[in-house]
Amino acid sequence: MYRKRDPQGNLFQSSSLVPPEKARRLEKSWAKAFREKALPLIDEEPFAVMYFEDNGRPNTPVEIVLGVLILKEMFNLTDQETLDQLEFNLQWHYAFRLTPEEAHLCQKTLHNFRVGLMNHDLGRLAFEETTGRILAALGVKVKRQRLDSTHIVSNIALLSRLGIFCETMRVFLKQLRDSHPRLYKRVPSGLLRRYLKDDGASTAYGDARSSDSRRRLGVCA
Repeated sequence: MYRKRDPQGNLFQSSSLVPPEKARRLEKSWAKAFREKALPLIDEEPFAVMYFEDNGRPNTPVEIVLGVLILKEMFNLTDQETLDQLEFNLQWHYAFRLTPEEAHLCQKTLHNFRVGLMNHDLGRLAFEETTGRILAALGVKVKRQRLDSTHIVSNIALLSRLGIFCETMRVFLKQLRDSHPRLYKRVPSGLLRRYLKDDGASTAYGDARSSDSRRRLGVCA
């Protein structure tokens, strides 16, 4: 269910819980520019089409998920590295106006949001427009590092496809192991380790940096 983020700040944000010296250093970091210049540029309303109007649990604020995906691209992180930064990095808490308790996302949220962006043209256009405004506000030089919105959307598409590939092969291999164990034993061990853990869960192969996603997608294909 779609829910817009409450703009009211929390008195117990991380920046309010650290010594004055650390607070001053936060004020001089990239996190302050992102918090004051980039975050307000994210318009959540165009993304409401990706959620039910009155059914299901309230969504994680689009402002947080979209901002996290942008920082993931800027720092070239995997999903897990990105989630760890959000969970434990004081700069990220400050950048997103979060308390330590609020600073949490699950990998499934990132995956589902990426899939939603690819499935809704309006979401894609809004993302490109938002990213362009944020890059301009932060002064990112796209000639030195190609981080324009088209490139980010392309990376998101690749990561979504990579996740679908990996999950498809995981389910297939698990069913093969359960239904046809003799055939399963003929599958190369390296292939099994890439997609399937011993307990049937997924591996981390689909959790790639954007710089690695195209190569891994080719491997999966």
